[in-house]
Amino acid sequence: MQCVRSFVKNETFTRNRILLVAFIARVTLILYAHIHDYLFKVNFTDIDYHVFSDAAKHVSKGGSPFDRATYRYTPALAWILLPVVNIPDYGKILFCIFDIIVALLYFKIMENDLNKTKGDDRSEMESDQTINVVLYWLANPLTAIISARGNAESIVSAVVLLNIVLLQKGYWKSAALVHGALAIQLKIYPIIYLPSVFLSLSSFGAEKDIVSRAKSLVTNWKGFVYVLITLISFGVVVAFFFQIYGQLFLDEYLIYHIKRRDLAHNFSPYFYLLYLYELNPTVSQLIGLGAFIPQLVLTVFFAFKHYDDLPFCWFITTFAFVTFNKVCTSQYFVWYIVLLPLLAHKITFSRTRALTLLAAWFVTQGIWLLTAYLFEFQGWDTFFLMFLASCLFLVTNSMVFYLIGLGLGDVEDITVKGLNIVKNCARVHLEAYTSILCYGLDKTNLEKFYGREVIEADRTIVEQESDAILKGADKEDVRVIHNASIMNAVGCCGLQLYNFGETVSIVMWTDEWQPESYYDKIALNRQRGMHTLCLLDIKTKEQTVENMMRGRKIFEPARYQKCSEAASQLLTICERRKAKGEECAYNENTMVVGLARVGWDNQKIVYCSMKEMSEMEMGEPLHSLIIPGETHPLEVDMLETFKP
Repeated sequence: MQCVRSFVKNETFTRNRILLVAFIARVTLILYAHIHDYLFKVNFTDIDYHVFSDAAKHVSKGGSPFDRATYRYTPALAWILLPVVNIPDYGKILFCIFDIIVALLYFKIMENDLNKTKGDDRSEMESDQTINVVLYWLANPLTAIISARGNAESIVSAVVLLNIVLLQKGYWKSAALVHGALAIQLKIYPIIYLPSVFLSLSSFGAEKDIVSRAKSLVTNWKGFVYVLITLISFGVVVAFFFQIYGQLFLDEYLIYHIKRRDLAHNFSPYFYLLYLYELNPTVSQLIGLGAFIPQLVLTVFFAFKHYDDLPFCWFITTFAFVTFNKVCTSQYFVWYIVLLPLLAHKITFSRTRALTLLAAWFVTQGIWLLTAYLFEFQGWDTFFLMFLASCLFLVTNSMVFYLIGLGLGDVEDITVKGLNIVKNCARVHLEAYTSILCYGLDKTNLEKFYGREVIEADRTIVEQESDAILKGADKEDVRVIHNASIMNAVGCCGLQLYNFGETVSIVMWTDEWQPESYYDKIALNRQRGMHTLCLLDIKTKEQTVENMMRGRKIFEPARYQKCSEAASQLLTICERRKAKGEECAYNENTMVVGLARVGWDNQKIVYCSMKEMSEMEMGEPLHSLIIPGETHPLEVDMLETFKP
């Protein structure tokens, strides 16, 4: 890792030079393949490359790519590879070029985070991003060898990343077209990304009760249009090739992958079960179709759990899909490895755990490859041992994606000093009334990290039973350990902290109660040219008057005020003041800053007019709103980067 960091930070190695070195290394592997294939029994060139090349030769003679046995890919691939008729290594070179295109797309996606930072922080982030791209893709021997051997996975990888780029920029219709006409056309597996994209285009996360969430799904017109464009564009391309190549195209390209029952040994344990029941078509078919069940369940589960972070969601979904697929070969690993550079900084593993998992992943592969080698080239009867090795690899993969799923979070936000005190103090209380953490109100992860019980201090305890928290304070050592809070974290939007005036709290209105007292403080801050931080209301463990009077511990669902609700209330107050003949301190064109989930991995900042903010969807809580006063040009420059 330090070697990679030193290489990246070397001033002579710009990103362009790194890309050039990576391409030259891959071309060297292509040249080496000729020597290896001549000298060794196990060829360096993949058998699939011979299939691609033969299919291209059939097309060049006016035939069908499916005249080549075992060609079960899109005809477009054979068309793209037509030059291999005269240049045998053309396809390998093309795949290596797409390896470099993948790296360029990484940098394009990462610009979103890079543009939010300046100065030394920007330089450090750019360096870290480059390290991730080099470490997990460009210098990864697996990805380099797979392309140099003649596998086309880099083309699919590039298209998947292009899809992310378009979605990130808000071009969701173009993304849908790319998703269907290119991604799914090249390989069927990207269809598993549709549920997560559908959810990401909805307001599902902003709704709190089941009915509202269900309604947000039913009324998610963007999501439905995305799915429709994707499926139609895929269908159009399929129909185009069907007109040219007929039923054989459908059988080999599409239907085969649904009915496929591969008896050849591979990393998936299913091969052995299918081999045992080869002569029983009913059982064999049930096993083949049953393999889709865990894939389908996990795809939907991860879509709902991680749709707000598409790169991570696609990674963990693809990992699960490949792990439980009824056929699994080395090139399939590229399907999820391609997403690693985009989320490596979010996976909070200790070095020991990371190295242990990585070692287990490679060792279990090595065990399987050894049994396969002994079977294929030494003639040993290791078929059952291969099955056991496949099962071991399945267990290892399951452990990896389970632990990666738990690896996201901000339990480590506590200072080192604070953590040491927490581990040694008499009691630990979690104040869960005025704020929530990134993992919600569940304190399980916190207790695991602290290694001890955490007592939840909810509204009842904070307001009515605070003596329980202070019990023993007159005899024990009591200390205040400072940490970050929204009061200073708001500087992330670019506004200078010393230009903030008095902070206000905006409360949720009801039909009967609509206070406006905070407006006067906002007006005074505006008059002084100061920024105003507006803390938005939180309603947790609220009781109805009836339940409160009867002493019943029945609470209303938790509610969290949104930036859009706060902006709407502020505009309503402005209209009321104007009706009284007063001059309002702001108007619908006043620029404001909306902040959501500050400090979390999915932090969101938006700079727009108050009118636009009243209609802006900022996602899950917690939200805060800033009404800027007089701004310095540097503040304006930073705020401009957050315009929608």
